[in-house]
Amino acid sequence: MFDIYFLATSILGGVLLTLFANAASIRLPSVLKKLGDTLTSFISAVHAVFEQGDVDYSGKPLTRAEVVAAFPEGTWQRRAYDDYKAVLLDEDLIFPCIYATKGFKTDDQLYLFIDSDDLSDPRHIKSLATALSAYLPQAHNLGPNTSLVLLAKQMEGHRTVEEYNLLFWELLNGLAKLDKKPWPKDVPRDIDTDKWCLCFGGEPFFTVIQTPAHQVRRSRYAPGLTIVFQPKWIFDILFSSDAKRAGALSKVRALLAKYDPIPVSPELKNYADPGSRESQQYFLLDENVPAPCPYDQLSPSGAVKA
Repeated sequence: MFDIYFLATSILGGVLLTLFANAASIRLPSVLKKLGDTLTSFISAVHAVFEQGDVDYSGKPLTRAEVVAAFPEGTWQRRAYDDYKAVLLDEDLIFPCIYATKGFKTDDQLYLFIDSDDLSDPRHIKSLATALSAYLPQAHNLGPNTSLVLLAKQMEGHRTVEEYNLLFWELLNGLAKLDKKPWPKDVPRDIDTDKWCLCFGGEPFFTVIQTPAHQVRRSRYAPGLTIVFQPKWIFDILFSSDAKRAGALSKVRALLAKYDPIPVSPELKNYADPGSRESQQYFLLDENVPAPCPYDQLSPSGAVKA
């Protein structure tokens, strides 16, 4: 009988031998970090393989290794993940958000799957709240390009861009209802201000959505609905000076100009700049007009039971 445990042990032993065999030519801290990363990914993958028949992945943020181990090729989850990966790693048409690509390559991201694109579904709202609550305590250890990536099952019948915009805001409003921590005091509750941003678990977030309905703004298109949630402290690391921020934004804008047939959105501005509205950057339409927001404020925490 085939012994999967023996195979797993053999593979792990080979990894360890390879690492230690190269220790003489690599600095010890690098070896230890590589060893730690390899062991973590390996253990996660083994757990996923042995438990995939019993584990409920709803609300569970997964690593790359866990996604690949849990969802074999042919599953809708694997298809959503592979399509997301293909966009980021396309060398012919470079995806404008270079930090998303870096985050994928360095394994800083975690992934959450939902089985439809109905963002108003209470199941999906609760799943996202659970995943963000699990993600936040470990986010700082994942790396400077970390994010939680929500990937939805690709549906046969597509909604319009405008319908997805309304569903997106229903998701954010429902998420706010399930937030167990108070809204940060330095972030206003009124959405139509230059200092508002999405907050959850006491942390400010920047979020970006891609939909199957987008046709003109290619950077906001995905075969299956995709939403990326980035804790805003990562920008303090990536843009540690005004010069770094200006250089990064200039590079992203240049890539957007090549990637999208439509001119760069005028809504893309620095947070808190006079006249800026971060809420209008989350969901960009297929034309250069602001997407409407149906709320003046998101609902207060505790408005419904989790």
